Amino acid sequence: MGICARLAIGGWVTGLTMVGMAACAEGEAPTDPTLLGPQKVVQPAEPPPPSTTLPTPGTSGTSGESSSGASGGTSGGTSGGTSGGASGGTSGGTSGGTSSGAVDSGIDTGVDTGADTGADTGAVVDSGADSGACTTVPPSNACGLSPQCGCASNQTCDVTNFGSGAVSCVLAGGGPLASYCTSTSQCAKGYTCAYNACRPYCSTIGSACSGTNLGQCAQYYDPATGTPVTNSKVCTINCDLRSPAAVCGSNNCIWDVTINKPDCDKSGTKALYDACTRYNDCQQGLACVNHPFFGWECEKWCRIGGSDCGFFESCTDVYGASAPTSGGVRLGHCQ
Repeated sequence: MGICARLAIGGWVTGLTMVGMAACAEGEAPTDPTLLGPQKVVQPAEPPPPSTTLPTPGTSGTSGESSSGASGGTSGGTSGGTSGGASGGTSGGTSGGTSSGAVDSGIDTGVDTGADTGADTGAVVDSGADSGACTTVPPSNACGLSPQCGCASNQTCDVTNFGSGAVSCVLAGGGPLASYCTSTSQCAKGYTCAYNACRPYCSTIGSACSGTNLGQCAQYYDPATGTPVTNSKVCTINCDLRSPAAVCGSNNCIWDVTINKPDCDKSGTKALYDACTRYNDCQQGLACVNHPFFGWECEKWCRIGGSDCGFFESCTDVYGASAPTSGGVRLGHCQ
């Protein structure tokens, strides 16, 4: 419903009676509150990020020992022993005979070269993975989530099977905390893509996450099915509901009523007073709220007791004791 229509009704009907509602209604608004609560299970499905298997540590080193060592031993030994021997034996003749063929020299050179090269190469490959002890995640135990570990320097550990909770190393991107994403490959190392925002995994639901702009550890739900994802617990992101872009970038800052915490999520396309059906339907700075007369619509955040709202509107306390705050002031919606 447009602003003018809302104002006209507000000036014509004292107390916004049901007669006024009938005149304003442009269609029935959803009345089932379960469609709206920020349960974070109604977003478009995110395709599971591609799985990339990390090479077994030390493989290159083994290759170095086998390949380079064999090369050094065979090539050096054969060349020094056979070629040198033949040359020394045949060419040297009575002068040196067999002893001047330098068989020992060929063998020493091959063995030393192969062993040194193989060992050094293996060490370089190992340094590409995360250092220190890594607590891996069953059932795959390919890497660790909280903290991230067990992957190469350009990879991140991610839950790649929502059913079993199996993890694997996937190629990391460059997206910072809270930036918009559709897959983990768009997020920087150490982050996963959840609710269309790059964020870290965490260990204990309900505990505080450590880090700038991080909030609380919460269960992650599969957007396609609404079921909790095994091994997938992620941090909420602290953001200002009235100024989402400061932390969330192009995402919106929503109020998750299931845990009473703000969080970054994708922005919708619905404008002020547009009808909405889901918590993330609205544009930045707006929320999908059930108005007592106009039904579910996108409404502006405001400071209770402040002057953030326009004519014929006031800042309504929608959330009661669990209302969010901004700058220490409780927030509601302009109605």
